[in-house]
Amino acid sequence: MNRKTFSLTLVAAAVLSSTLFLTGCGAAATTEEAVKKEETVVTIPVEAAKATRGEISSTYRTTTTLEAKADAEVNSKATGIVQTLLVEEGDQVQAGQVLATLDTERQQLALAKGKADLGQLKSELERVEKMFARKLVSADVYDKLKWQVESLEASVKMQELALRDTKIVAPISGVIARRYAKVGQLITEFSSKALFHVVSQNYLEAVINLPESQLVRAKVGQTAFLSFAGMPSIQAKIIRISPVVDATTGTARVTIGVQNDDLQLKAGMFAQVDLQYDAKADALLVPKRAVLAMDNSSSVFVVKDGKVVRQTVKTGYESDSSVEILAGINEGEQVVTAGQASLKDNSVVTVVTQG
Repeated sequence: MNRKTFSLTLVAAAVLSSTLFLTGCGAAATTEEAVKKEETVVTIPVEAAKATRGEISSTYRTTTTLEAKADAEVNSKATGIVQTLLVEEGDQVQAGQVLATLDTERQQLALAKGKADLGQLKSELERVEKMFARKLVSADVYDKLKWQVESLEASVKMQELALRDTKIVAPISGVIARRYAKVGQLITEFSSKALFHVVSQNYLEAVINLPESQLVRAKVGQTAFLSFAGMPSIQAKIIRISPVVDATTGTARVTIGVQNDDLQLKAGMFAQVDLQYDAKADALLVPKRAVLAMDNSSSVFVVKDGKVVRQTVKTGYESDSSVEILAGINEGEQVVTAGQASLKDNSVVTVVTQG
């Protein structure tokens, strides 16, 4: 081998050695990156709460307005000009209390004339009775005069009633909801316009239209809770259930009685009604937002040893904030309440808020 050939051989060996060294280093680096990538685990932050025991009820929710059980439009039975007004809107009144008076001059004059005519006729009857006893007048004359006296007595009673009717009285106990009458206003007995509107508010009613599917669960005496804006809820009872279902709407009228002795509630107020069918004092509960519903089944993510497991559950009653769990998890287990969208079975999680 000459010198030139030997030199080329040395160069080729050096190049091959360098290539093998670089290849080995690249393979080692790739293996190290893969190991590091495998060791990197994504931890998902979630909120969780424990399944606890508590009270929950089965309810049907709807809305209604309060109605007065008794109210009355007060009209006048007499003709006259309004002379005095004794009450105003918002005043409490009792049945029979005078609300206003009309001028009475016409009625007083008519009554005075009637009494005078009756007195004269009675004197005549006394004279004829004596003559009839002595058979100086016929029975026909005597009977006719007696009937005239009876007719005039009835007429005087009507005039006394007309005088009493100039006092406008409350037909029921309640509160003056509206006053329509004004001093100086001419009132006639044939006028259809009311003078006052009286509403009894000690006892109110709330009528709801219950769907046919709910009727089998509703019973007279059942508890209902009524909620009003800015006020605590009021407990009431079902007092009537209509025996007829409206074919058009598929609902039946259910009447709820509301005791209102303190008069805090007013007829016409808007109310949210929770009709309570049943209640459980020791139910297993989880927050409502923990339950995922899909394909007619419900599930929750249960936190165990830093990971989550999706668990199918059987649910019962629901409230605004909680759901009853009948089967699937046990008391004290942690369920995810926020962050479920990023989860799947065996996802690694960090609980950032414990409910």
